[in-house]
Amino acid sequence: MYLKIINNVQLADVAENDKSALKEYGKRVRTFRKEANISQEALATFAQLYQSYIASIEKGDINIGILAQETLSNTFGVKHYQLSDPDFPIPPKNVLRENIRRYIASKNIDPACLKDKMPNHVRHMNDLLKTGFLNEARTSKQIAEKYKNEYELEISPTRITEILRKGPGSNNIEIIRPLNGKQNKYKLKQ
Repeated sequence: MYLKIINNVQLADVAENDKSALKEYGKRVRTFRKEANISQEALATFAQLYQSYIASIEKGDINIGILAQETLSNTFGVKHYQLSDPDFPIPPKNVLRENIRRYIASKNIDPACLKDKMPNHVRHMNDLLKTGFLNEARTSKQIAEKYKNEYELEISPTRITEILRKGPGSNNIEIIRPLNGKQNKYKLKQ
């Protein structure tokens, strides 16, 4: 094993400590989520992140940025440093759920999600595809706006992208990458 020593600290030890910190943070997020009695998918919906991203955080597989930490902590109604502090007591279920209720109301997210009645975004997306809306190329933001108008439900452009790329109907979707710019467009294959 190759070790480099800087200021009397072995880098291999630092890397192991970093991994330990990721695992510890992930465990805290999982504990908050379980105490609130919500699924990873629900938390992803509330925080407008991918469910797979939440799973990776909880496993300690990824190092997330401060903005993602703040989004997760805001969802639970605590400060980012409280969410990561193992000595900070986890609020009881009723407090967490009320904090989440306030947060999702402020973000215009369907409160039925908190009652474990998650909207079936994939089914709604399939219904939207049948309307012919994607006969023309559209950005995920345009699709999210149409989705909101059609179903009166908030969905993030990120979640739209995930459904169109990995959902059951993904083989019917053409992804059009821009020559310059960042936003892909999505269109039904003809």
